[in-house]
Amino acid sequence: MTKQNRIFIVGRSGAGKGLLAQAIAKELDWKFINADIFGCLGHVGREADQVIGAEGVEKFNRCLVDILKNQQTQQNIVIATDENIVCSEAARDILKSEFTVHLTVQTAIQLDRLSEGDYRPLLPVEDLASFMDRASAEQDQLCSEVATFTLSSDDGQIEEHTQTVINAFKQHGGKNE
Repeated sequence: MTKQNRIFIVGRSGAGKGLLAQAIAKELDWKFINADIFGCLGHVGREADQVIGAEGVEKFNRCLVDILKNQQTQQNIVIATDENIVCSEAARDILKSEFTVHLTVQTAIQLDRLSEGDYRPLLPVEDLASFMDRASAEQDQLCSEVATFTLSSDDGQIEEHTQTVINAFKQHGGKNE
């Protein structure tokens, strides 16, 4: 088994993918890459196909796969992915071959985190919690399928989670160089 030197973080917006990825990168003295380019669907209040259409979703997913393929050529990186990354079978195949952390979050906590500052849906949403539950159900399942390791971010303990992920990475055969 080849030792890995990349960590991918998947999960919903508001789970803390970026914060955790930054903390891990800093601890390992690696590069942090924010590949969360579409952001939270809840911010718009619509699912991706409602915003960019079916053809747009396909093109977007191909773009995400291209990003993953490029990152596979890099070393010593921690990548916070777009929440939609797992919607593409090709992306899931790539993520399954990497050390991938599924960062989970309960919807109530996700909404609380996303409500901080000026974050609110740009379009009207009758019941944002139900919308987020529906939009996330399939993604959470797909994230679980690609994950090497799963961790709940509900308690917000970034420092503890950083060490937990690094330990799991090393146990899985990852290298820290």
